[in-house]
Amino acid sequence: MFHTIFYEPIYNLLATILNIVPLHDVGLGIVLITIVVKVILLPLNLSALRTQYVMKRIEPEMNKIKELQKTSPQEASKKMMELYKKENVNPFASLLVFIIQMPVLIALYFVCRNGLHADPNSLYSFVTFPESLHTVAFGLFDVTKKNIYIAVIAGISSYILARRQTQSMISKKVGSGESFQDQLMKSMRVQLLYVLPIIITFSAAVLPAALGLYWVVSNVINYLQDVYTKRRLAHLKPLD
Repeated sequence: MFHTIFYEPIYNLLATILNIVPLHDVGLGIVLITIVVKVILLPLNLSALRTQYVMKRIEPEMNKIKELQKTSPQEASKKMMELYKKENVNPFASLLVFIIQMPVLIALYFVCRNGLHADPNSLYSFVTFPESLHTVAFGLFDVTKKNIYIAVIAGISSYILARRQTQSMISKKVGSGESFQDQLMKSMRVQLLYVLPIIITFSAAVLPAALGLYWVVSNVINYLQDVYTKRRLAHLKPLD
């Protein structure tokens, strides 16, 4: 199932792109694959970014509901769900986008783990595999081998992106004490800001550089999407 749904499409897309790009440069091919994946996921990504912005916007109203939770937890939960529905937001939208991308990364890993080569059993009938490949991306590094520099860049770019995107998780508390939602958002922010970049760095360091390159390009695109979305929604005013 995984082979048919994820591996074969990624493998054939890469083969198609490599037939087009100059010198059959695998690095450039991976950059283009990342762009294609991001375009496909664009509606989900924009939805997740909108959710982050709107969550910040409705924070004053959320704080009022959190205060209500101290005396009436069930009523507070009901009002919180009503607020999410009214504003059309999903607080876990960003996590969903991340989870959806994982099979793509895994498929890319299997494509590159033993070096790129023609696989007749996985190649579509209308796709031809290039006779020769240039696996040294942009003449700098071999995407089929480990590369600590690409891994570090992937980790740093992940941190920069997470730092920007998690600004909406910084709560301006009203009253004393922390609610469960406060603790959950704080925990998610710490994991996205510190734990995830470390995991990405170590993963990229022990896996083919192709995956690190994918993460770097993906982070750059996500950063630009975040800038675009927040500028587009800048006219929205915080709720009183």
